[in-house]
Amino acid sequence: MPDPRILRAFEHVSVALALVAGVAIALLAVLITIDIVGRDFFGVSVQGTDEIGGYVLAFVGSLGMALTLMRRGHPRIDLFFRIFPQGLRNGLNALAQITIAGFAIFMAWHAWGELQTTLRFGAITNTPLQTPLWVPQAIWVAGMGFFALTACLTSAHALYLLVTDPAAVSRFYGSPTVDEEVGHYVDPIDVERTDARD
Repeated sequence: MPDPRILRAFEHVSVALALVAGVAIALLAVLITIDIVGRDFFGVSVQGTDEIGGYVLAFVGSLGMALTLMRRGHPRIDLFFRIFPQGLRNGLNALAQITIAGFAIFMAWHAWGELQTTLRFGAITNTPLQTPLWVPQAIWVAGMGFFALTACLTSAHALYLLVTDPAAVSRFYGSPTVDEEVGHYVDPIDVERTDARD
C-alpha cells in the first residue's frame, strides 16, 4: 500500500503547483492590462504578450492536473453509475484511476519526446522574443510528469483499497457528492479527506 504520508506529500506538492499556476495567470492578466493601457493611451505595446499568454496557458493546464485528480475534479459521466451495484461501482472507480494513469503516462512520454526533439535541434520561436522552446516545454514536461506519478500512486492506492476495503474506493475515488463539492469550497484544504488517509 502507498504510504499515507506519500499521498499527503503529493497532495501538498500538487497544491503548490496549482498555486504557481494561479500566480502565473494573475501575472499574465496584469501584463495584458498593461499592454492594453499602453496601446490605447500611449501608443506603445508590450512585445510578446500573446506569445507569453500561450505559454502560460499551456503549462498552467499541466501544473493543475495533479491537484484536479487528487480532488476528484476531472469530469465523470455517471448518469447511470449510481444505480449500479456497489461492488461494480468500486471496480469501475478503480478502473477509472488506472485509465487516467495510462493517459497521464502517455502524455508525459509524449511531452518528454517533444522536449528531447527541441533540445536536439536547439529550437527557438520565430517571434520577436526568440524564446528557446525548451523553457516552456520543460515546465510542461514537469507538470505532466508529476501528474503521471500522482496518477500511478492513486491507482496503486485504489487497487489496494479494492482488495482490502472495497467500500473505501468510492469514498476516495468516486464522483464527489453534492455535500463533498460544497465542502471542498468551504474547506479548500480538504482536511477531512487528508486525515482519512491516516
